[in-house]
Parts: sequence; C-alpha cells; structure tokens
Amino acid sequence: MKLKISIIFSLLAITILLFGCKSEVNSPDQNNLSTDQLTYQAVDNDLALMKDGGMPLDSAAGIFSIGWNEIFRPFMDSSRIKGMAFAVAFGERPTDLPHFRKFGLDMGDIFINYSGNQVEMYKHIHPRRGIAYSLFERPFGHCDSENMLEFMPNTEYQFEVTGSENFAPITITLTSPAALMNITSPTFGEIINPAEDLTINWEGGNEGKVGIRLMPDLRHHRGPGGGPGGMHGGPGHEPNPPMDRVIFVILETNTGTYTFSAAQIQELINGIPADGLRAEVSQMDFGEVEHENGTLRTAMRNGNSVMMRFLQ
Repeated sequence: MKLKISIIFSLLAITILLFGCKSEVNSPDQNNLSTDQLTYQAVDNDLALMKDGGMPLDSAAGIFSIGWNEIFRPFMDSSRIKGMAFAVAFGERPTDLPHFRKFGLDMGDIFINYSGNQVEMYKHIHPRRGIAYSLFERPFGHCDSENMLEFMPNTEYQFEVTGSENFAPITITLTSPAALMNITSPTFGEIINPAEDLTINWEGGNEGKVGIRLMPDLRHHRGPGGGPGGMHGGPGHEPNPPMDRVIFVILETNTGTYTFSAAQIQELINGIPADGLRAEVSQMDFGEVEHENGTLRTAMRNGNSVMMRFLQ
C-alpha cells in the first residue's frame, strides 16, 4: 500500500441511509429491490463525499472504506463506538450512477478481520448498478447489529476478498487511528447564546487536515412533507438545512480548536426557525492498492458531531 494522505471530507446526514441507527425499521428481504436501491443510493452519496474530498474516483478500479462516525452515538442504545464499511469494484459496463458511471462487480465474499474478529459483509445486488457490499443486510441497520465494527486504536483492519471470475482475490489492510476525534466542548445538548462567539474543542484524530462544519439545527420545525418549509425530513429523519446555511472550514493542521464568530452565527440562522446548531469535525485518510483490475482506492475515516440548543 502506498503512503496514505490525510484528506478532509464533510459528513452529510444522507449517510444515515446506509449507516444510521434507527429504532423503527422495516424488515425487507435481502434481495428486495427497494433495499438494494437504497443501499446503492447511500453508497453513491458516500462516493460523492470522497470525490469532493479529493479521491480520484474516475481512475479507481474499486473503493474500500471503513470508518467510525460518532454522529450516530446519541441515537444508540449502547456506549460502544461502532463503525461502518462498504466496498464496491467497478466494471466497464455503464450505469446511471451520477458519481461513478460504472457497474459494480461481484467480488465473491468479503470479510473484515481485526484483532481476532471476523465480520462478513452483505452483498447487495441491483439489476442496473451491479453489486455493492455493506455491513448491513438492509440499509437501515439495527444498533445492536453484530455486523458493526468496534473501534480499536492502532489496529489493522483487513478486507479479505475471496474473489470471482471478474475480480481476483486480495487482502487489503487499513490501520485505525490512535484515537477517534471527539468533541469535548460544547457538550451534547448544551445551551448556548447565538449572540456570542462559539468555540469548538476536540481531541483525537491524526495530525493532518481537519474539516469543521457548522449548521442550523431544524429538527423541531418540520414543514409540509416532514422537513422545514418543505425540505426533506419526514418521520425518523432530521431535516437538513439549505446548503447555503452551512459553514465549512478546512484547517491545514489538527489544532483541536476553532472559533466561529457571533456574526457568522447570526448570518447562519437569520430568517430561519433554528432551534440550535450542529457542529461536526471530520477527517479521512486516503490510500491506494494495486490490483489486477487497476488501482483500488481506500478510505479510513472518523468524525464527531454535537448538537447545541439556543438560549430561549
């Protein structure tokens, strides 16, 4: 594997489609078309994040991604940090994927091995987009699923790919960071004054670049269709703010702290019914591995999120 490069990415709520934890879920069969459609939609959104973060998708023969994202921890009925993963290999057959217009190849079975544990990935089959692999049999995974990856620091996580006639077997090794990123202040649910500067402090992560997002929290203001003012939301979904109401900052080094001014906050929430703010810090390491089919891209990612309420 070539030297990894620390790359930044922003965490979008759409990732919950594949990796979120829900208490109210349907239980479709693994081969149910709607299940596989949702899985590939979620994978495609993750590919878009990686492309925006600088991963050269157009030259990739496949993507293998592992990550721990504590944005989901407030919804979990467990104190354990749990992770997620997906894998897809690309063939030459064109598809209608907006972010990578190639067909997902069968790679046989895929296992993730780490520290004496082995987790088998589910194979999702879509008639027009091919095959993608995830940790969940269905895109909305139960939080108590045994198919979620526990975080172990400085540990090798191996994708063991058994292969098929279109994809030769391979083992791909990624190493977890020494510590996950964790926002230490403000705390989750803390009351803040939007007329004052806001300092976000965190610990963990690697030494490379860090991305910080600040956005309004609109969860209690759902308009027609479940979202605020008609934006996407619905039962079980947190509505997302318009993209022009999101501040995204990239720091060249992992400073552990960043301050948003009161003026920035006022501009962010002016004219919308925000209850509070959500802040996220995130980091991603990109790597690559050579394979008979070409260059396989890898991603090891982690991040943290906190929600704050406004002083009423």
